[in-house]
Amino acid sequence: MENKGTGGNIIISIGRQFGAGGRRVGQALAKELGIAYYDKELIMEAAKEFGFAPDFFEENDEKSASFSGNVLQWMESLVTSGMCTKNYLSQDTLFEMQSEVIRKVAEKHSCVIVGRCSDYVLRDNPNCFSVFLHSSDEDRITRIQERSGLSTEEAISKMRMEDKKRAAYYNFYSNKTWGESATYTLSIDVSSLGVDKTVELIKFYLQQKEMIE
Repeated sequence: MENKGTGGNIIISIGRQFGAGGRRVGQALAKELGIAYYDKELIMEAAKEFGFAPDFFEENDEKSASFSGNVLQWMESLVTSGMCTKNYLSQDTLFEMQSEVIRKVAEKHSCVIVGRCSDYVLRDNPNCFSVFLHSSDEDRITRIQERSGLSTEEAISKMRMEDKKRAAYYNFYSNKTWGESATYTLSIDVSSLGVDKTVELIKFYLQQKEMIE
């Protein structure tokens, strides 16, 4: 998909509450527009690019604190020198590595990127716009239970914990406020529209901005 307006690739960055349907919306939007989709796939790209085992990136995905542990457990995964200091690998280093992959995929083609501060990483890209997806607690809990089999109490606990992690990660690296409407181009309640109409709304916005036909 080519940018109808200013030229260059179009990047849709999606922030989301846990259980709000961000992955479903992102995948459906990418399919509707005929562009690439990046979520966990982005981690795999980063792992391949920098020589880490994919599990290493996934363990530290969207966490703001430094990762602590026995570095010897990861020595076989490290192919780049100078990134280990004493007993930890800096989370800032992981963020910078992943950010570089985000910039590379944005240069490569139009795409939808879910999470990982991609709106901040691409803040100087005029063709990147950001969406934050939220839903009612009831819908989120139902969605979490459907995919995980957790009890209601467990689903609520998981929802709160993951939101706190995402907020801490985003606020730490972007110096903005996760979930605050002013932070994003669009803020959409998926509960009120559903996945399909949420996709339609985002597409309509792009059309109104004359970025796509």
